[in-house]
Amino acid sequence: MRKSQLLIILALLALLTSVSLWSAGATAAGNPPGGLPWFGWAGACLFLAACGVGFAMLDAARARRRLEELPSAKAVEAQKTLGLTDELRAKYDPAGPPYPHPVIVTERCIGCHACVEACPHDVLAIVDGFATPIAREQCVEDTSCQVECPVSPKACIVVNTTKVIPPRKVPTRDSRFMTIVAGCYIVGDVSGVPLIKNAANEGADVIRHVLEDLAASPPVPEAELDVAIIGVGPAGLSAAVVAAQAGLRYVALEQDNVLATIEAYPANKYVYFKPETMESRGGVEVPGAGLQREELIETWKRTMIARGVRVNEREGCKSVSRAEGGDYFTLATEAGEANEPRTYRARRVVLALGNRGTPKRLGVPGEDLQIGSGGRREDRVRYRLADAGQLRGLKVVVVLMNSRTGEEIAALENDLVFALIGGERPTEFLKSIGIEIA
Repeated sequence: MRKSQLLIILALLALLTSVSLWSAGATAAGNPPGGLPWFGWAGACLFLAACGVGFAMLDAARARRRLEELPSAKAVEAQKTLGLTDELRAKYDPAGPPYPHPVIVTERCIGCHACVEACPHDVLAIVDGFATPIAREQCVEDTSCQVECPVSPKACIVVNTTKVIPPRKVPTRDSRFMTIVAGCYIVGDVSGVPLIKNAANEGADVIRHVLEDLAASPPVPEAELDVAIIGVGPAGLSAAVVAAQAGLRYVALEQDNVLATIEAYPANKYVYFKPETMESRGGVEVPGAGLQREELIETWKRTMIARGVRVNEREGCKSVSRAEGGDYFTLATEAGEANEPRTYRARRVVLALGNRGTPKRLGVPGEDLQIGSGGRREDRVRYRLADAGQLRGLKVVVVLMNSRTGEEIAALENDLVFALIGGERPTEFLKSIGIEIA
């Protein structure tokens, strides 16, 4: 029985009780408190029970009808619509199991990690630059791997499923990267294509669009900045480099460190620059097929210093609002460990946010503790692990307590705590600005 149906029954019962309590002369007539004789209450209860049985039978009939309306022909046609033809199935999954599992069409795969990160059961991994099913038997038909695949037609397709797989939800923007909020642009991972080369290209291109936009607009004395760049990963850094070269008045805000997303990659990881056929035209160099993580970070930071790019690290943007009666935006931020409030007024805003967003917090006492020596302070609780080798000899805590009940399970001596529990996507932040997610 559905909740709505149960509520209907409870409402009818409440109505009968109310009418009964307001019935005059019930006690004087010898009836029990409530105003109805025993057979009246018995009839009412039987009626409500019959309603419950009827609702349950109706739900069962609907469920049975849905099952009967799922012929294999429709499933096959759905797979063809998704881009997995019989030829591709024979090529990439010729002896696959009959239960639901992902199939990767490698000729479409761009190695973006989106499907790997979306899978809750480690069914997929990146092997030689491509997503690869490494544990098909662990698939629970979650289908989020297919949803998050950014290419069209899809490279990751869940076969043998009858689930309706929804489209990927991404912010709405036009060909110039502008959202439905005039003057507010969005680029990089959060736009829907998690590729380093693409992000760097979009970061450079969006500043060129901003320059054209500003040239066609009257000056705004109230705004001290031409553009505010929020997020300094590959897209944001590329945008900041081009903005500096163009002589724009800009601020680049990063809630963590510059290139924090790439720094979170495992040590010595080889970072692929796909697709190889895409031209590199960003403000930061994306050479060849790829680079090792450490070399990429070093190269881009050298570029940042050489171009004189300034980045406000550890400064998170809390709100972006369009000024009433003026062609500019007001940004509210919090900077540093003290969360110092700051305000900026910028004519244009570029959102270059990472798709992982803000790390999820444990919500337990002591989460903000810091450690350090020699005047250097670092967070004791970390939300990413790049190089496990640096932890050799340290005591690391994985579980602290039950954060839902507050019950303390154990107190363990530790040097560091790693809370690797994912991140909150910036969906609510984007909606607060007025950006549609479709």
